[in-house]
Amino acid sequence: MQIHSLAKVEFYKSYLVRYLEILNLVDYIHRINIYDVFCGMGIYSDGNKGSAIVAFDIIKDLYEKSRKKKVCLILNDSDIERVNKVKGYINMHNSPIACCDVNYNNIDANNMLDKIKTTVKNTPSNVRNLVFIDPYGYKEIKKEMIDTLMKNGRTEVMLFLPISHMYRFSQCAVEEKNRAQYRPLYEFIKSFFPEDHPIVRREKISVREYINYIREALCFNDRYYSTSYHIERRRNHYFALFFISANLLGFEKILEVKWELDEASGNGFNLPRCSSIQLEIDMFKDYNPYKEKLGMLLLDYLSESRTNCELYKYILKNEFLPRHAMPILKDLQNKGQIAVRPYSMDKKNKNGAFYLSYKDYKTLPRIIIERKI
Repeated sequence: MQIHSLAKVEFYKSYLVRYLEILNLVDYIHRINIYDVFCGMGIYSDGNKGSAIVAFDIIKDLYEKSRKKKVCLILNDSDIERVNKVKGYINMHNSPIACCDVNYNNIDANNMLDKIKTTVKNTPSNVRNLVFIDPYGYKEIKKEMIDTLMKNGRTEVMLFLPISHMYRFSQCAVEEKNRAQYRPLYEFIKSFFPEDHPIVRREKISVREYINYIREALCFNDRYYSTSYHIERRRNHYFALFFISANLLGFEKILEVKWELDEASGNGFNLPRCSSIQLEIDMFKDYNPYKEKLGMLLLDYLSESRTNCELYKYILKNEFLPRHAMPILKDLQNKGQIAVRPYSMDKKNKNGAFYLSYKDYKTLPRIIIERKI
């Protein structure tokens, strides 16, 4: 199992644990469906586990601890040998009480995605879906397909794309769109980006900017929350995971995964650097440009009065966590650069409290924060 695949599965695993633990505690959620469109071979020759087996192990462990609700794992791969390998492992480890309901499929990815779209479209309010799409390219990825999956507000999508390949050939795809080898990439670009977009205009951009443009497109004009996590396969050669959700709590949990796996920037997985470069990084470890960026974002946003609920959402949409903002806000307050007052005059505000949590977001605003000019 290659190092970039290990990083990808670790990201998926970290989120899946959080996702299932939260939904397991929500009484009105009766069923959880996990879809793996390209389930792969299960166990690799070095003993490492692929996405399907990792998901099954997490589901099994959670059910044996709580026995609250079952999860349905819907697996697919166009290679029947891969499906059979996964099936063999699960049949061996699924307990007699069937801790996990498993549905196996051996069909073309496009047909499987059409099948999932139909099922997800009719999802009742007491069911939640997570769709993991790890294609062997990108030709199956259509804007309409992802939008259809997301529309009911009860589904989250995790998508893995070969970014460096797409980045390298985007200009050729736009210029030579009628050539067969470039057609799938051109269709991807055309569906997600307008004619005046830098990618379509073939402007010079970095691979990180390319990733961010796709992330922005997957927000579907702010109807959904989206974030990305790059994975370096070899020096300056990237894949990227993209996550899309209509739920702010789910979005916060994926951001927690990003920052847990990349404490420095929350951006992604990079290969280890040589000792001289690492020494240079260590010399400047106390300087964090991302912290500086958040400080500037907060000052700009607070030039108008904001409630704690608005501020919480703004922090997450900029791909930071409340714990990153708290010390900055306290410092600004101590320096007299921001003022904090109760939202309602009949309530008192605890000194130094900013109420930046999902629980506070779901209730009435507690405070108003604004910049002192």
